[in-house]
Amino acid sequence: MESDIKGIVEALLFVADEPLTLKKLIGVTSFEASLIEKAIKELSDECQKENRGIQIREVAGGYRFFTHPAYCPYVEKLILSADYRKLSQASLETLAIIAYKQPITRVQIGAIRGVNSAGSVASLQEKGLVKEIGRERGPGQPIMYGTTKIFLENFGLKSIEELPPLKDFTPDEETRHQLQLKLMSEPVENLEENKG
Repeated sequence: MESDIKGIVEALLFVADEPLTLKKLIGVTSFEASLIEKAIKELSDECQKENRGIQIREVAGGYRFFTHPAYCPYVEKLILSADYRKLSQASLETLAIIAYKQPITRVQIGAIRGVNSAGSVASLQEKGLVKEIGRERGPGQPIMYGTTKIFLENFGLKSIEELPPLKDFTPDEETRHQLQLKLMSEPVENLEENKG
């Protein structure tokens, strides 16, 4: 019976297009939570011990198969060869801002990026990575955006709290100093020519 449970759970995880919560697995199988958790643990251990191409991870409140990190380059090559759509640089920047600053309005995103981000926000919504999560109080009540479960799934996160801290991306003192020197050494246009 226990091997059947393990096989059933494995089959469900294989065909699911989103993480399966324990509640969902119980609802589909009618097995006790402890038996399902044991099956997931055993499957996960087997995948690791046998160095399989997949792993089971808990993400976005459920369980899902993921490619083993060692084999990601091969999967990426396959996906890229099939001309899968990737996010543009503008969309990646916009997504990062939304992920770290949510809830956030389109105007606030544009202020951070320095350009209008309406197209990027719309593209991210089409892909299901961001959604409208409310409206800001105040004039015009602009729409506020946040990330979705699909975002968590695609980035392998259990929750938004698992995002790496922003300080990990801050340049060190030496790099900041070099950038400042470079900016100061660039020629400045004659401001008088631009007046009136």
